[in-house]
Amino acid sequence: MEGWMHVYNFAEEHTRPFFHLVTSPADTAEVQLIEEGHFVMAFEESDTSSDGEHHDLLDIICDQQLIFGTDTTLSVPRAFFGSKETPEGRTVADLRELSQSTTSRTPSAFAASAFTLKPGEQRTMTMVIGHADDLDAFLTDIAPQVQAKGYISRKRSEAQELTRTLTERVSMSSAVKQMDEYVKQNYLDNALRGGMPFEMGVSPGHQPKIYHAFSRIHGDLERDYNNFVIEPTYFSQGPGNFRDVNQNRRCDVLQLPSVGDFNVRQFFTFVQSDGYNQLTVATAFFKIYDPQLVRSVASRLAAPGLGLELVRDLLEQPFRPGQLFNDIQKAGIKLMIPREDLLELVTRYAEQVPAGLYSQNGFWTDHFTYNLDLIHNFLAVYPDKKAQMLYDAPPIPFFFSPGRVANREDKNMLADNQGNVRQYDAVTSPSTKHDMLDEMYGETDYVGNKQAGAMWQRTPDKKVFKVPVISKVVLLVVNKFAILDPLGMGVEMEAGKPGWNDAMNGLPGLFGSEMPSAYELHELLDFAATTVDEVGREVALPEELSELLEAIDAELSKLEEGDSTDFDYWDAVHTALETYRDATEVFFSGKMVDWSAEKLGKATGILGRMHKRMDQGIARALSYAPDKGHKVSPTYFRYTVTTYELVGYNTARGLPTVRVKGFEPEALPLFLEGPTRHLKTLKHAPLDAKRAVYTAVKNSTLHDNKLDMYKVSESLKGQPFEVGRMMAFDSGWLENESVWMHMSYKFYLELLRAGLYEEYFDEIRKGVVCFMDPELFGRSPLEAASFIVSSAFPEESQHGSGYLPRLSGTTAEFLSMWNHMMMGEAPFTLDHGGKLQLELKPVISEWMWKEDSTLSFKFLGSIDVVYVNEAKSNSWESDIVSYELSKGPGDKAPVRIDGSVVPSPSAGDVRALKYKTMTVTFGKKV
Repeated sequence: MEGWMHVYNFAEEHTRPFFHLVTSPADTAEVQLIEEGHFVMAFEESDTSSDGEHHDLLDIICDQQLIFGTDTTLSVPRAFFGSKETPEGRTVADLRELSQSTTSRTPSAFAASAFTLKPGEQRTMTMVIGHADDLDAFLTDIAPQVQAKGYISRKRSEAQELTRTLTERVSMSSAVKQMDEYVKQNYLDNALRGGMPFEMGVSPGHQPKIYHAFSRIHGDLERDYNNFVIEPTYFSQGPGNFRDVNQNRRCDVLQLPSVGDFNVRQFFTFVQSDGYNQLTVATAFFKIYDPQLVRSVASRLAAPGLGLELVRDLLEQPFRPGQLFNDIQKAGIKLMIPREDLLELVTRYAEQVPAGLYSQNGFWTDHFTYNLDLIHNFLAVYPDKKAQMLYDAPPIPFFFSPGRVANREDKNMLADNQGNVRQYDAVTSPSTKHDMLDEMYGETDYVGNKQAGAMWQRTPDKKVFKVPVISKVVLLVVNKFAILDPLGMGVEMEAGKPGWNDAMNGLPGLFGSEMPSAYELHELLDFAATTVDEVGREVALPEELSELLEAIDAELSKLEEGDSTDFDYWDAVHTALETYRDATEVFFSGKMVDWSAEKLGKATGILGRMHKRMDQGIARALSYAPDKGHKVSPTYFRYTVTTYELVGYNTARGLPTVRVKGFEPEALPLFLEGPTRHLKTLKHAPLDAKRAVYTAVKNSTLHDNKLDMYKVSESLKGQPFEVGRMMAFDSGWLENESVWMHMSYKFYLELLRAGLYEEYFDEIRKGVVCFMDPELFGRSPLEAASFIVSSAFPEESQHGSGYLPRLSGTTAEFLSMWNHMMMGEAPFTLDHGGKLQLELKPVISEWMWKEDSTLSFKFLGSIDVVYVNEAKSNSWESDIVSYELSKGPGDKAPVRIDGSVVPSPSAGDVRALKYKTMTVTFGKKV
């Protein structure tokens, strides 16, 4: 690649170099010149300068060899400091005089200045690195602004103010200042993966559009194996992985109530007909479909003439906010209104279109599990909107990807001469799906491109097929239930990818299944079944899904009556599932079948019987638990094929395919994820039952006694390398028996949700970053890490040290913990009459109260709440005795409510953010 590299604008001066490749390096018939590039400028921030208005620029050294000499590792600046080549070293004056290479070599960018500092004296050097569309844009538009006196200091202040503003939504004041700051840093880091939600297109009586700025894949550059992308635009938004973005947006509605059901609808929209989803959530589009609206909006943006025509052309196409600004700027269009007003105007009349990107070779087992968290948090703020969101809101489509899960007889193959059967090449890309996608791309109203867009499944008459959210929930439940393993325990890894723990990448080939997804499915199934009973209305299901559900019903009856075995049931249900997948590979018929609540729900319907089958599977899985009380759930199983018959043809690998006739299960060593997610299913169990699970985990080999933390797994010694990449790592490192912070945080969160408050606070003061010893952790106490080296690692000096990116799912888990601690699991509920009420149930430990017996936080991202507890006792050992609601300093008649509950209509006013402050007082527990 170095042959294409060149430094421009460097012949006459060395102060404003511009870096880019000469042409595209691709070997194609079309050669593309490259004009976009990166720039560097540097100067001292001093009061004196040549013209009095701009800082004098420093020379830039672009040739790294002038500084490093022969040290190609770029570790030691041998030429600058002095070596055999340059015994005296080189001064800045020397560097300025030397000829610099500006082509066919990877350039550098060092600012050169020489001065002497007196004791106590300070001088500030500033270097600015950026991107420009071309050299002219850099020299004409950017450089004069950046060089102007006061520009950098002003921008630095703006950045600090922006950070303060963004994190104000989770401000907190407790007796633990480092924890207060940690919450803010978590929220900021969380936004870099999931995006920061902003309102757009606000208009009276209408839900605002929600746009997530700043998100990008994994958030930071520490993950060098990811394609890090962030658009160089206003309101920048990059693509993100489905699991990451879903998790990191979990608490959006708790910090910005206007988010409403946006995330629920978007992520359920991405669910395909088979219950899987694409890997990447791409940047959303906006589209104004009405030509008259386009003309009307354009006329308010630009004056009549060429500019107006260009604006119309831009608005007729799908647009992204940042790119729209860039296109307007490139076209030289003079706007009649400020950028902020433009954005509000165009998004008000545009439809927001989510975009997905299929860039994978399989489907992850666990991706569906995060959708229920979005529903629960929506209902924690809008419990009165449950039926409207699930049944009555506009229906949503299905993502349509080029891939599908292969049928068993296409992916189950004889791998060797020893009779080992494996499950390989689990996802295929049929030509029928590619043909349908090509047809979509050619449609005039298609929004997106061939990489990412609104790829929605159609009916045979080419209409986009849509269903209510409740129907999507049931579809997801049925598809996942149909892939329970042969013993009805775990969800199968039948689509080529594992679950949350990506390092188990070999387990899908070994007919692996996992309990974490089964526990989450149990909860999603329970939610769907109880909701159907609660609402009591019919649910319309696609006829193809209805047939699959009838088949499951029939096979469950046979199993319950003793007319079939576990394997016979598994085989028959999978056959029915494959029939369903074949039928919906390209189209849905568009026909719907109504299922009554009695036939579908939990009390008397099929979902209730499915739930009982899952209860039996969970009990069976726990029988494999190694502890005496069978409390520490296994996480993974792998199934060895014991009997099979040849199908009669070979795969693309040249291996013969088989029809499996029997399996033998084996539980893998313990992983923390199993018992963590198992705790979710114990929501109605006695506290002692939950504590028994916690105690068993603490006494198990998952607990690192030296660090007093929890490892992601116990020892994996003896497991075959075929299980996954973690077998390549030493014990205690990465996913092999380290303290994986994301999973540890998940465990702490489930302790909190389980009501094990004493245990929860004891654990987080050892395992949450802001309480750790930074000398041992080796990182800032305000940022997490991927993993902590456990005491299983052979190098003792590394025990307790944190490694790899801070931007992980830990931020989502801690924000969930923080919200629960501050307000309880569901602050808004319905009273016995179905009316909205507010009942705060904070979980605050006695050591969190300040000296003045208060703790304050920002509720719903906007309302200042002050808790007052004169006894400074644990909040769960006290009762709330009163609320005082105020609209601000000038409110002469604040609303006082005695008791622990704020009833309607005041509860609705709080949710509508009509109050600025709330004082909540605790008293003795009654």
